[in-house]
Amino acid sequence: MRSDIDIHGIHHITAITNAAAENLAFYEQILGLRLVKQTVNFDDPTTYHLYYGDAAGTPGTILTFFPWEGLPRGRQGAGMVTAVGFAIPDGAIDFWMARLRSHGVKAHLADRFGAPVIRFSDPHGLPLELTGVAGPSSVVHWEKGPVEPAYALGGFHAATATLTSDEQIRPLLTDHMGMQLQQHAGHRFRFSAGGLDAPGPYYDILIDPTAPAARPGSGTVHHIAFRAADAETLAGWQATLRRAGFAVTEQRDRKYFRSIYFPTPGGVLFEIATDPPGFGVDEAVHQLGTSLMLPDALEVHRRDIEKQLPVLRPYSYTHLYEVPQTTSDGGETLVTLHGTGGNERDLIPLARSIQPAAAILSPRGDVSENGMARFFTRLANNVFDEADIARRVDTLADFITAAIRQYDRKPDRLTAMGYSNGANMAAAILLLRPEVFAGAVLLRPMLPLQHLTPPDLKGKPILVLRGSRDRVIPADSTDRLISVLVAAGARVTTRSIDAGHEITQADIDAATRWVAQRLAEHAPYGAEADNRLTA
Repeated sequence: MRSDIDIHGIHHITAITNAAAENLAFYEQILGLRLVKQTVNFDDPTTYHLYYGDAAGTPGTILTFFPWEGLPRGRQGAGMVTAVGFAIPDGAIDFWMARLRSHGVKAHLADRFGAPVIRFSDPHGLPLELTGVAGPSSVVHWEKGPVEPAYALGGFHAATATLTSDEQIRPLLTDHMGMQLQQHAGHRFRFSAGGLDAPGPYYDILIDPTAPAARPGSGTVHHIAFRAADAETLAGWQATLRRAGFAVTEQRDRKYFRSIYFPTPGGVLFEIATDPPGFGVDEAVHQLGTSLMLPDALEVHRRDIEKQLPVLRPYSYTHLYEVPQTTSDGGETLVTLHGTGGNERDLIPLARSIQPAAAILSPRGDVSENGMARFFTRLANNVFDEADIARRVDTLADFITAAIRQYDRKPDRLTAMGYSNGANMAAAILLLRPEVFAGAVLLRPMLPLQHLTPPDLKGKPILVLRGSRDRVIPADSTDRLISVLVAAGARVTTRSIDAGHEITQADIDAATRWVAQRLAEHAPYGAEADNRLTA
């Protein structure tokens, strides 16, 4: 077995933190990593397992966390990976020094092997490094992220482990795992694994005979994983390492990869993980990280698990919540989204009239246009800032998901009811985050996004109520929205109301009948498409 070509660098690094929401805010909003998977610790399903990486979840970019809420801080020391290093463009050093300091993060600039290195820690004490490197990045940039491509993190550069001696670890790295000693300076030894053009090529050892023993806890690394091409290669590694006398586990199915684990001389826990099947096995790439994903064996416990997990993104919208009027509401919830200049109270009477038994969640738009609340920015009348829409869709969708969990409602029984700007926002959520709503009532909508790949809306029931005398919404834009929804497989019912842009009793009557029909069917979601366009 030619070990020197079978290890392709770092696959992922798993660390520990003690506050999931703070962890997400730091790595997503400050460092610009994408949350590519939210799942649970398979051995402790009441705890999240959060995966961050590039836009596609490429091996070599993945930093994961077990956030045990309230866990005391650990101690960096011997027998542990004591620094996690990312690559950045060599021209981005000044940008990152300024960005970190603007967010109150103490950062220090150093030099290592001739390259600039920014050293700092995350909010819970995990040591991090950003190393300036030349050449283009091979990772997939997260376009919705807060950092432009010219400055964005380019996957792992090097991980540093602190040991009191290198006598026993060197044979493992070089003789058995095929790594090569690339450089050394003082007490630091840098080993390379696989091609240097892939993310995560280096593993550093820092020898410190006086280092105290590491203590696991918040702000420490749990283990480091190296890449294997596939399960067959992984089996070869298992056999090779066992013959060398290492206590290697059986292969474990982690859903997104298969892996083996073994302790190494000096105490660092190693994992070898396969590249396939990857994070797209249960979510489309554009939806990565947007929903809690569970292994099949835990799906039956989903509601209990969700109740015990903390909210990842705390409420960011002023909102009202009204409990259902009966105990036999079936878990139905109407999410009302007001028009420009409205507020969270505007559509509640309408919602209560249309579906009396349902719970109601009603957020207020968080964009102010001349003092009027809206859900996204427009550049001119009926000209929208589509980048702003995409960002705010994610924010609102995450808020709705968290609120529904908090209020113990059924996430698969949410119906959007939006008017004007709120209808456009509901349509945008259907198109960009189709998992959020099971159906929608759109009053006076138009197409909010001009350039997108239609999602799979097969069987999703949608009622479009347009005014035959509406002078606010361009009729052709509503037509194009309907066409996009139909092409995506939604069950679209259209009613043309003898009205202008205002909501009339005829709208209320049409929506009431439509909702009643959906409830009478008792299986309103996922049925075959049955598009009806009527006057």
